[in-house]
Amino acid sequence: MNSVRIAHLFGVLALVAACASNGRPISDRSKEAAVANMNLGAGYLRQGRVDLAIERLERALKQNPRLADAHSTIAIAYDQAGMPEEAEAHYRRATQLEPDNAAAANSYAVFLCLHDRWRDAEPYFERAVDNRSYTTPEVALTNAGVCARNAGEKDKAAEYFRSALMRNPTFPDALYNMMDMSYQEKDFLQARAFVQRFLESQKPTAGVLLICFNVERELKNAEAADRCAKQIRTDFQGSPELAKLEEQQRGDGR
Repeated sequence: MNSVRIAHLFGVLALVAACASNGRPISDRSKEAAVANMNLGAGYLRQGRVDLAIERLERALKQNPRLADAHSTIAIAYDQAGMPEEAEAHYRRATQLEPDNAAAANSYAVFLCLHDRWRDAEPYFERAVDNRSYTTPEVALTNAGVCARNAGEKDKAAEYFRSALMRNPTFPDALYNMMDMSYQEKDFLQARAFVQRFLESQKPTAGVLLICFNVERELKNAEAADRCAKQIRTDFQGSPELAKLEEQQRGDGR
């Protein structure tokens, strides 16, 4: 997958409450222990301690095999450990156990997307978005847009990004992707509009400022381009974007 970013991959790692079991009765104590081990495993995963995370998450699933969030979390751990088949089995199980779990659907879709399986991923993105209880549909919509874009479906990607911005007009990942797509498509006026929307609502990033510089240079607005370049030099010393800016300016003879 290219450098265009996926939003909120690890949203499933938040602390969760115990889930009810529809199969063999599980004691309240086992449910509580499963949630505790799941949360410990998620904590280890955030720290990059994948082996310890898997150990705790496997323990959680022995205590409560129907804990969907534990399946989603161990799937992330298995994928990081280079075990994609095991990861997919747990992602699929999570979505089977809780078809209305939007976060699990989004996480599975992200996994499929990262493994270049856009056609398989799209229905799970749509499942997440269609869930009215999902509080951040812009995340799944933006992820779907990134996935579609990487699969070469630019028009569909733009539809997803615009849908994300209809839900949340200041969502930074959707704004960034729209400005980058517009720039790559040489629609510089539209790219400028998305740069301005981003800078009006978000703290500037080196990547956005570099796009700003390039867009304004293409539009022959040297003063605005210089402002963006100056801010990169001032606020992002040592960044890859500054190195790229200096390389471009050397090529311009500046």
